[in-house]
Amino acid sequence: MRILHNEFQRSGAVIHLLYIITLTVISIWMVAVVRKKQLSWHSIVLSYAIAVFSADMLEVLFNLLLNLYKFPTHLVRNPIAENELGIIFADTLILPFTLIVFVYYARKGRPWRKSLLFALAFIIMEWIYLRMGYMKYIHWSLAYSSAFYLVGFRIGACLAPRIASYDPPISYRVRLLCFSHTIIMWVGALFASPLLTLYQYRPGIFKDTMADCRFTDLVSGDVLTVLCVLFIPTIPNRFKPLVFTLIACVGVSFAMYSYYQGWLVYHHWNHFLMVLRYFVPLALIMLYDRWEFSYGKARKNGFAK
Repeated sequence: MRILHNEFQRSGAVIHLLYIITLTVISIWMVAVVRKKQLSWHSIVLSYAIAVFSADMLEVLFNLLLNLYKFPTHLVRNPIAENELGIIFADTLILPFTLIVFVYYARKGRPWRKSLLFALAFIIMEWIYLRMGYMKYIHWSLAYSSAFYLVGFRIGACLAPRIASYDPPISYRVRLLCFSHTIIMWVGALFASPLLTLYQYRPGIFKDTMADCRFTDLVSGDVLTVLCVLFIPTIPNRFKPLVFTLIACVGVSFAMYSYYQGWLVYHHWNHFLMVLRYFVPLALIMLYDRWEFSYGKARKNGFAK
């Protein structure tokens, strides 16, 4: 393995592509599963949102805040940016696409066997990543990752029939929580990350600027997520646009306060874009709420497939 690793480093060919190759393989597998039309788009979106929410909570804690491990992706020279790329590849693409595939296979029968097979595949893949230099353990071990894979896929196997069939559906507050976090998080991950660095939160909570920015962006975004979960399921439909607007205004108000306190720095950004940063995700969450409400109503009336 060391010989192969040295050969890859000398050639420069594979060492820059493993994350992309992994994503390509799982994307092709996911597309093949989706084309079988055994999962509804509601199930696919829910699988993706649950995976992103779960992975993001753990990644922010273990990777950014506690610095237990890092992702040297070897795609860029800046180590902070390459770790952020690794988080994006792993938590918003590879793992969520894998859960969609897993739900397809685990929705019927033998949950333990399928959980163990997928967990074993990811344990082997992480071992390869570690040996090839795509992961760096600081205060971590493969045993910890193995435990998380085993527990995660086993929980996923319990949820898979409910995700796939909506019979019974997972609680709407949980669905809304996962989707809202995912949509709000994606904006920060794209625009506030070291990849684009259009703006940055710098309240000085952590010495690491990336941890400082991502923690503040995620916490402020999840406040909006919690407000959505608390109020939207109980608000009559005619009042929901107003409530979503008020929740977006909470996010904008926090951003403006942070800016004038010196906690928010614009690089290639402005107030208008910051308003869009909160209003666009909330508009998408409102559309999701209507989509799920219509689907639930159709199922109740026996029309949904």
